[in-house]
Amino acid sequence: MKRNSITLLFILSLWLVGCTRDFVDDSKPYNVLNPDIFPENMGQVDYFLNSPYANTHCVELFGFSGLGRFFYNLDHTGDLAWLGTSEWNELQVLRISAANSYSGAPWRGLYRGVQQARTFIDQIVPNYKTRKGNSLSAADTLALRYKLGEAYYLRAWHYFFLMNLYAQEVVVKSNGNNATPGVILFTSDIKIGDRQDEMRPRSTVKQCWDYVIADLKAAMAHLTDPNNGVKKTWAGADKGRIDYYAAEALLGRALMYEERWTEARDAFLDIVQNAGKSLMPFDDYYNMWNGNPKYSATENNNTEALHQISIVRSGDNAMAGGSTASAVSLLITPFYDNGVPGGATPGYGNMFMHDRNLGRFGFPQQYYPVMKDLGTPGRTVTTSYIDSCRNMKTLKRYGVDPDPRLWVCAYQPWVDSVMNNTAKVAILPYGGGPETEYQLNQAQNSSIIKHGWSLRKFNLFDMQASQNPRMHGADFYFTRLPEIYLNLAECYWKISGNNTDADALNYINRVHRRAWNLPDNSNQAIDYTAVTSGTRITKANLHPNRADAGFQDQLALNALYYETWAETFGEAKWWFNVRRWNLGSNEAKVYETTRAGAISWSSNNQYALPIIQTELDRNVNCVQNQGY
Repeated sequence: MKRNSITLLFILSLWLVGCTRDFVDDSKPYNVLNPDIFPENMGQVDYFLNSPYANTHCVELFGFSGLGRFFYNLDHTGDLAWLGTSEWNELQVLRISAANSYSGAPWRGLYRGVQQARTFIDQIVPNYKTRKGNSLSAADTLALRYKLGEAYYLRAWHYFFLMNLYAQEVVVKSNGNNATPGVILFTSDIKIGDRQDEMRPRSTVKQCWDYVIADLKAAMAHLTDPNNGVKKTWAGADKGRIDYYAAEALLGRALMYEERWTEARDAFLDIVQNAGKSLMPFDDYYNMWNGNPKYSATENNNTEALHQISIVRSGDNAMAGGSTASAVSLLITPFYDNGVPGGATPGYGNMFMHDRNLGRFGFPQQYYPVMKDLGTPGRTVTTSYIDSCRNMKTLKRYGVDPDPRLWVCAYQPWVDSVMNNTAKVAILPYGGGPETEYQLNQAQNSSIIKHGWSLRKFNLFDMQASQNPRMHGADFYFTRLPEIYLNLAECYWKISGNNTDADALNYINRVHRRAWNLPDNSNQAIDYTAVTSGTRITKANLHPNRADAGFQDQLALNALYYETWAETFGEAKWWFNVRRWNLGSNEAKVYETTRAGAISWSSNNQYALPIIQTELDRNVNCVQNQGY
């Protein structure tokens, strides 16, 4: 990995703290750190810990391209309105080349985070301790311990994403051995600045997960006070920093990839019993991802977030470089009524929710609005349609209405609204090409069912036509308590082998009840009574797959799968479960086609993205994934 990128950060730190000496050794390759000079104080130490934190929302990840350009294509959260970019289209139909820059961007962004965390662990803290020696106070010694814990977590977090995206396989059956290629591990023995030494081969899948697990155990150890055993949590201005329980949550997930179910269960149980987290009420949950000022206190004091990244709206361009903001909504901004047929959008409006997701949430997929005055500039929908849909959304009749999380995840045309200047206006069907009767202003064949719903998570409630989505965003929740409940349920299910395991069903149903705004008490009428079934037990109810009339969606038959999908929809997490549960073929049949073309699934090699070509060109020891 190149390390030129850290030089600017060093210079910034130097300027900020008023230090006048050079702190890099120009005689060494890549301007490596000079430990005789840097760091000089705890403030400078902090600047380097900020880097891997900030990298989680860099341009290649969740600062811009992580959703609409990447995850939403792989897992078909969205469908494309814009078809003019071949790299986008490749991701949508799962036919990706090694030259695809959209597929390769996360590789670059994630390894930057690995480099930043490793620099902090292997250089910044040891250098500072050496320079200070016996003069280091007890308070600073403990603070450095916690900072190292955060850095170990952040390195593991970046590797967790790398493994799920680029490892040839991800599961280590029964904690045995999986010798297929994982990713490149830049371990502490690699000589910084030595290009030849950095040309390491890909470690095995087993080696990679063991490395991630070791980092997370190190994080937990460092986030424990050695004097009294207290597990570190944060409050006030420090809320949002990685604490003991965030590290334990990711440890539990990593253990699941090695099928170490009992160890994972124990980690998740500790979080449930001791982390002090609770599920948010449904109204707060509904407003969790949208930056609505009315709910800013709830967002800042989220009771179910274990790893939350705060996005601060700013005047800088988040898609052009470092920023406290995020531009992920730029590609998925909704169309709204500005008085002109077709409406307007404050961003690019490149992607809308894939229609098949409506059926998965239980919405009657062929339920298309009756148009009024079709063929005229004043075309609209009948009041009866709007009233009927509002009843679906608000009455929450389990037997007949869709999963309420549909409206947490998506804006419904004509039913939902956003702010335009000082007035609330209706969301319209997606513009820019989706084949709705509304956009084309003429009746369409009944086989065309493009509803054009807008994606809602990370789009702002208080959107203004004049606002620039490059400069704002809503907080990300990379780990939430309901996910821990569902992970815990899976552990109980796997350990017992019992389809009606009471503990497994308890945790699945706790997530399920919150979705329907019901009390968290057992024996609710909507409770699942089995994890899996041979017949449909969830809301998933798809339009028949045209290529296979007998196809049944696995999410319709498995409460754990469905609840995980519905609860985390649009949060860039589903693809990881698709890989671990081997659902690739199922997903291809569910979504079947996109505006970019038909989805093909011919091999499990499609789970692993191609290693970016530039990495292969500069590292002779790195091998490409199979199938590319």
